[in-house]
Amino acid sequence: MGDPGFPTTAEAMTPAWLTQVLREDGLLGEGVVVSFRAEPLAVGVGFMSALRRLTLECEGAPEGMPCTLIAKLPPLDPGARTIDEAFNFYEKEVGFYQQMAPTTPMRAPRAYHSAFDPKSRDFVLLLEDLAPSVIGDQVVGLGFAEATQAVDALARLHARWWGDPKLDELDWLLAINSPEFKRLGGICAQCWPAVLAFVGEGMDPRVRVAGERLTVQMTTMLDEAFARPRTMAHGDYRADNMFFRPGDAAMPFAVADWQIIFKGNGIFDLAYLLTGSLEVEVRRKHERELLGIYHSRLVAEGVKGYSLDDCLDDYRFWVMLGLAWPVVAIGTLDTANERGVALFRAWITRAMAAIVDWNAGEMLPEP
Repeated sequence: MGDPGFPTTAEAMTPAWLTQVLREDGLLGEGVVVSFRAEPLAVGVGFMSALRRLTLECEGAPEGMPCTLIAKLPPLDPGARTIDEAFNFYEKEVGFYQQMAPTTPMRAPRAYHSAFDPKSRDFVLLLEDLAPSVIGDQVVGLGFAEATQAVDALARLHARWWGDPKLDELDWLLAINSPEFKRLGGICAQCWPAVLAFVGEGMDPRVRVAGERLTVQMTTMLDEAFARPRTMAHGDYRADNMFFRPGDAAMPFAVADWQIIFKGNGIFDLAYLLTGSLEVEVRRKHERELLGIYHSRLVAEGVKGYSLDDCLDDYRFWVMLGLAWPVVAIGTLDTANERGVALFRAWITRAMAAIVDWNAGEMLPEP
């Protein structure tokens, strides 16, 4: 694949390289990175990339320069590489930080450096360290207050890009019904037996029938998804990617991991959040209120011609189609990753309950 021209592991990074790129960003001024220490992050949480916290020792750095950064790098897992090749994850995240982040209202970590090599598909991101924010925990699930914050911020994000023609100018931003996304059908079909084994007898027969139909009707469902109102969707809007800092007006909430963004119906993110990151009883108790909060914020931000009934219909649609994401996750799961197993068990359990609650199998086309 060749040398991408930048380090793809923390071990390959040098103080001289860090000095160069941080000076280019303006973060370091005329300072020098003398040395640094790298520690692994998000073990059992992040699956599509390797994360390292870099603690820098600098000389001559401007006052207030952060002493820690987050390096996001290609994963060692070949399975994650395969998924990137199918869905273009790494190029999209670099593209987001270079072309979309400056005008996106949702708080994301600042990118001090970003690069992507189309030949090797390697990438590197040096990002702002959001510590001491509290990272959400998808296994535990979000509470109502956290979910409210996440839903309100999500509506602002979607309203900003709602129907924006610029989305069509970004050739790296895949549409939800692109050929790449339509590979989901075949991938889900391959992964479905693993899901049946993972869930076992606890799978409701209605979910089993709907899941089997979904694997063969994916193309039709994705085309229908693209026909619904479009915006930029985050694509992985779940608790593990959220940062909360209560009481800090400057940064009360932020979201990381922008590698799965796509052009399509934004209610995907809402269904993905509520049916994946909330315990079943929490969702059932607060779901309608949270849907109302989302829709009210969309309207307040200027979205027109989109009723609450439209929103509820889109939500029910995505409760069904959204099952594809935990199916793929479980089908590619490293069972040695204990937290990954716990996360995907919680996720699939919650997603299946929502399908039953909303009778979402009715959203599938007739066979």
